[in-house]
Formats: sequence, structure tokens, C-alpha cells
Amino acid sequence: MKGSNELYRLVYDYYATRILFGFYTYGDAIPSLHKICVQFRLAVPTVRTAFTYLERDGYIQVEASRVAHVVYKAAPAQIKSNIADYFLPREDGLKDIGVAGQVLIEPLFALGLQRWEEDKWNQLREWLSNPAPDAFFMQIELYIPALSALDNRLLLNLYWEMVRYLCFPYLAKHHIVCKRSLEELGNWTKEEIIHYLKAEHFTIYHKTVDNLFSFLKTVRPNYVSNEPEPIPFQWSIYRQRPQIRYFLAANIIRGISSGIYTIGSYLPSLPQMAERYGTALSTIRRTVSLLNDLGVAASQHGKGVLICMTPQAIDFSSPDVHEMLDLYLESFQMLVYTSRSVSLFTLQSVSKAALEILTEQFRCIRKENRTYLYFEIYLAFIVKNCSSAMVRECYDKLKLFLACGYPVTLMRLKKSSLGQEYEPAVLQAVASLEAGDTEGFTDQWCEFLSRQENEARSFIMEQWRHSPNNQNIHQKAGDSHRR
Repeated sequence: MKGSNELYRLVYDYYATRILFGFYTYGDAIPSLHKICVQFRLAVPTVRTAFTYLERDGYIQVEASRVAHVVYKAAPAQIKSNIADYFLPREDGLKDIGVAGQVLIEPLFALGLQRWEEDKWNQLREWLSNPAPDAFFMQIELYIPALSALDNRLLLNLYWEMVRYLCFPYLAKHHIVCKRSLEELGNWTKEEIIHYLKAEHFTIYHKTVDNLFSFLKTVRPNYVSNEPEPIPFQWSIYRQRPQIRYFLAANIIRGISSGIYTIGSYLPSLPQMAERYGTALSTIRRTVSLLNDLGVAASQHGKGVLICMTPQAIDFSSPDVHEMLDLYLESFQMLVYTSRSVSLFTLQSVSKAALEILTEQFRCIRKENRTYLYFEIYLAFIVKNCSSAMVRECYDKLKLFLACGYPVTLMRLKKSSLGQEYEPAVLQAVASLEAGDTEGFTDQWCEFLSRQENEARSFIMEQWRHSPNNQNIHQKAGDSHRR
């Protein structure tokens, strides 16, 4: 997970790719700093940082007038080699993203457009009737504003990472959707426009993919003796604050909820945890401080860090707690938005034996009165069994971030009522799976997930409203959910 200073990589990768792959050639001017800021929705200092690194790495030269020109020189053979070197090890990943995008992104794109106000739709109709000649590839020009309507930074980050991995959205010179008249568009319903945009997107996407794979087929013989190792998609997360502590805290909380760490015992020493997690001692100290603020642990001088899980002690005014609960709510929201498509996609290809194991796990947590593990078990099932590597990668991250909210769940429900809250859902899950009704199970899963997300968000917003120094913070989280 990265800090906000890493956001410059979005701009850096975009222009470095276009230069390496021959879209820009020696002497070409790249767009102005202001224009790039508008297109990427980034601040001026972030784009300046990207320019600095592009200049350092020999791609551009920024003149006194702040105009940047390409100084990278490459013959056509070198450009072909650059393209092959990047895409050959990612060929399987590109194929997988084509599938995962339909499961993860397309439902979100349609949902985002449905949340637009009328003025946004009028702007879209205007754009479709008169697209700018220098507009981004459709995956950026239209998808980013649509996804932005969902007001979820984690989701936008995932989408940008997907585009960065694909890279070819950066490359095409003729990528504008077919021009339509305003009169024609004015007669279309919003659903018809969404259908048209998705169809147009897939036409462009598949044409680009087919051309790329045809090129890779011609150059592959040159790599037979030195086949590159596959490079799968990995989701790197960019936020406003350093993030390692949130990963570590979420892992420790998961360890407590699953019984790896027991309440009343002590965490390993700080040096031991630093060695175990491969991070600096200072990061471990910040992680422990966050756990203290969450009521998960209590630092005892001369003894160590006691695991106590007393959520009534959560410090909702702590900036670190805010950030961690942001991750929790955004992850929860992404799960709600994608739960149906991902669940059905996963269940349609799993073996009968895998479903029997899942059903038995649900039976066991009922018997052991640990039905609060319902989310953990089914998300782990998806991470293990989904046929898409990108979906597995994304849901593994979301599963981790969901643990960030466990202390709040305890505070909201109290430990004694956790079983009462989850018991009916697990009972229904077992009944549906025993009957072989995976669609019915998915409906129940999605309904329960949505209800829990709504209740968790309302509870957290209420705590923030009554927390010192937080009267106005996170109003956008509540507004986003109500839209």
C-alpha cells in the first residue's frame, strides 16, 4: 500500500508508456501541466513530481517555459521490443482482466452512471456528439467520472491500477466512441446510453486486445529460449497516509477474531513483530498505537502489549482510526456493489466437493457458536476458488480490510449478540447449499451483506458525529451512501 506521494506514478506510467511504445516520438511536446492535472484529477505538485521523474529517466526535457518535449530516441525495432518485453509476461493477466472487468467493473460503471445528476448526463451527451480529438481512451475518459460518482477512493484506486497494468488504453491513437447527434442522443433513455457505451467499449477493447495478441504471436518465437516469467495483476493501494500500519493492524485483528491471538495474552515483542512482518520498529510502534486507539490492545509498561479487545474504548477522534474505518467502509461498500456478480461467477465453476466443504464450514461455525466468521469463510472461499486471478487478488485485499471494522462490530452488536445477528444468515446459507440452490444462497448473501454494511455505516457515522473535533468530518461518507 502506498502513500499519496506515489500518485505521481499514474502520470509517470501513462507518459513513459506512450513514449516507450512510440505514441510520442523524439521532439514531440506533451500536454501542459495544467491540462494533465485536469485530465487526471490530480494536484499540480503531483504532476510536477511526475515530470521530474520523467526528466530524470531520460524521457522528457522540461524547458524554462514549462513546456515538456520528448528526448527519448528509439528505432522501430526497439519500440517493438519494448512492447513485447512488457506484454509477453502479462499475456495471461490481460486475458484474465478481460473477464474480471466484466465481473468487477462493469456493474460499478452502470451504477455510477445511474447516480449522475441530469447536468452530468447532458455533458455526456454533448461529449458523445462532439468528442475532443485529444480525449483519453474511453476506459479513462468515461469510466473514471462514472466510477467517481460512487465516491469510493478504494474503488477508483483499483480501477487506475487495472488501467496501469493493461497499459494499452494509453496507446491507441483512434479510440473515440462513434460520434452521435445530440438529437439522436436526446431520444435515448439513460439505460440505452449505458448499453451503447458498454457495447462500444467492448468493441474497442476486444479489437485492441486482438491486435495486441496478434502482435505477440509474431514476436513470441524470438523468446522461445528465454520465456519471461508471468507477471500477474497486483493491487497496490494509494492513500493520503502511510499505509503499512493499517495492513499490520488488520492482520492482527484477523488473528484475534480467528483465535490465533487470544484475548488476555500478550502480542510478541515489538522487535519480534518487526522481524516477523519485515518492517521497521517505528512502523510496529505506530501499529500498536493504532491498536490501542481501536481498543484492541493496551500497552503495559514493562510487560508488553496486552490483547484486550475492549471496543468501548475506541478513539473515534484519532486520525488513524478515521483512516482505518474509511478503508473498512469503502471495502464493505465495494463488496456490496460486486457481491452478486462475483458470487455467481465463482459458484458457476466450482466443484461439488468445494461446495460441500463450504457447507460443512458453515455447519461447524454454527455448532461452535462462531457464526460471526460467516464473512471470513465465504470471502476466503472466493479467494481460493474463483477462476479469475484478478478477482481473487481484489477479494483477498477486501477481506483483509473488512477486519478493520471488527472492533466496531463488537461495539455495535456486543459479543453476546454476535451469534444472534449472524445465526439466521448462516442457517439460510446451509439450507440453500444443501438444496443445491447457489443462486438462492447468493441472493441471501447479498441481502445480508448489504444490510450489515448499511448498519455499520450508520453506526460509525453516529459515533463520528458525537466524537470531539469530528462534527463535520466524513459527511461525504454518509452523503455517498444515501445517493
